[in-house]
This record gives sequence, structure tokens and C-alpha cells, in this order.
Amino acid sequence: MPSLGLDGPEEEGKPIKIAVITFAFDNSKVIKWLRERGNYIKNEQWDKLERINNDIKTAIKRDGTLLDKLQRPCSVFATFESEEGYNRALLYNNVIETLPEFGKYKMFLGQDIEI
Repeated sequence: MPSLGLDGPEEEGKPIKIAVITFAFDNSKVIKWLRERGNYIKNEQWDKLERINNDIKTAIKRDGTLLDKLQRPCSVFATFESEEGYNRALLYNNVIETLPEFGKYKMFLGQDIEI
């Protein structure tokens, strides 16, 4: 992507580095089950614990889309090493729409990238 010059003059082709990437998953359903399961363990309700364990196993085996949702990130949080990287990310959508040579970066894994 074009340099914004925020980190001073830039060498051609010098990469922008990402310090940390964290993925978020659509796993609220499983978190709910695990909280419920934890309460059963805490309260020593072993019959209910066995039932919730079976419910979780059955749901994951039967529902292929649930398993996919649990394994595929729905969001990515990236921390850049420089102000230049952060600001380029903010301008990402505008750059891929206005500069044809960057249009090839619009999709990742068959999905539009939204920043």
C-alpha cells in the first residue's frame, strides 16, 4: 500500500509489521454451556453435569455448522508495530476501492475484508 510518510521517509518495499494478532470466534453458545457445566460442578450436581456433557457432545456431532462456527474466526484484532501500519489499515477499504492495483486484496478466504 502507498506510504503515508508517518514514520519518516520509507524505503520501497519495506514491510509494515504486525506485533500481535488475536482471533475472535462465534462461540457464545458453547461458552453458555460451559458456564452451566461449571455451575453443576461447583454445586456437585453430577446428574445434571452428565446431561450437559452429553448435550454438548451431541450438538457438536450433529450440527456441522456449529463446529465450523467454533473453528472459523469471525473477527481479527491486529496490533501494528508502527503508527504507519495502523493508519494504512484505517485507509485499507478506501485504497482497495480507489487504486486498481490493490483491488486484488479485497478478498481473503473468499470473504470481503472489512476494516
